[in-house]
Amino acid sequence: MATKPKRTAQEIAARKRALARALDLNAERLKREQELTGLAADFLMTRELETDVLAALEEEIAGLRAVAEAECGRLRRQGASVVALLVARGEGAGRIAQRLGLGVGEVRQLRDDAASRVQEAAAGRGGAGSAKMTATGPGGAVAGASVAGGSGASWGGVEVSGVDGVRRGAAGGV
Repeated sequence: MATKPKRTAQEIAARKRALARALDLNAERLKREQELTGLAADFLMTRELETDVLAALEEEIAGLRAVAEAECGRLRRQGASVVALLVARGEGAGRIAQRLGLGVGEVRQLRDDAASRVQEAAAGRGGAGSAKMTATGPGGAVAGASVAGGSGASWGGVEVSGVDGVRRGAAGGV
């Protein structure tokens, strides 16, 4: 059997120094690893915040888009009311298209949209109520056109029966 040689004091001291140095290096490595982990957590937090900001922006854009689409729909209905009033004054689709810089098909579509809204308003009220349509009148002023009892809209003294016919109103002229 082989016997172990005895360690000298010098070897024991060297081992203690090596062990202390290894522990110091491990402590430094551990500290560095914790710092790097903290930095990585900060980075991931900024990415998460970035995602939250973009999601909030998308929600805001969707809200603004909905408001803009509603306003465009309102303005389109207002324009359709003007076209319906021009038709009620006896203007043909071709002349209206030329005057407004639109295609004849678009004028007809706007006219039909206004007519269907008048019919829906009359049907919704059972023919006895009144609905309100707003249109831009002569000179750019906004004027209200009342649709009462299904009899038609009134614009500048001219009462419109639906969109097709014209009756003379209080102003007496077409």
